[in-house]
Amino acid sequence: MAVSEEAVKPFKNMPPPTMTDPGADARTQPFWDATKDRKLTAPQCANCGQFRMPPTMFCPNCLSRELQWPVLPGLGTVYTFIVIRHPLNPGAADYVPFIPAVIDADDAPGMRFISNVVDCEPEDVKVGMRVKVVWHDVSDTLTLPFWAPA
Repeated sequence: MAVSEEAVKPFKNMPPPTMTDPGADARTQPFWDATKDRKLTAPQCANCGQFRMPPTMFCPNCLSRELQWPVLPGLGTVYTFIVIRHPLNPGAADYVPFIPAVIDADDAPGMRFISNVVDCEPEDVKVGMRVKVVWHDVSDTLTLPFWAPA
C-alpha cells in the first residue's frame, strides 16, 4: 500500500510520510479495514479472550486459531515513548520532533499499540498520560490511528 505524496500534515508532531505505510497482510487486514471506518479494533482470541498484537496464527494462551475483532473505545495510556529530534534522513527534516509511543489500550488487557503521540509538545508527554485515538487519512484507502492527549 503506497503512501500518497499529497498526504498532508494535519497534526503537530506527525511522523514522516515514509513511516506511515503499514504493509498490511491477510492477518492484519481486519485492523486496516476498521481504521478506514475510523474504528479502533484489535485481535482477540475468540476462545479465551486474550488480546494479541500482531495477530498471530495461534493464541499464545490456548492455541486457538479463532480470532474476533472487537471495537475498542479509542482511549489508552502511554506505556513508554521516545522523542525523535533528529531527522532519520534529510527529507524528514520538516517532521521532527515526532513521538513514537507504546500505548496500553483501554478495554483490551495486555494489548499495546505502537503509534505516535501527536498534537502536544514533546515535553508534555509522560509515561501514564491518558490519550485518545485521532485519525489521519493518508489516502483514500489508508487511515492511520495516532494518539493525542485525552
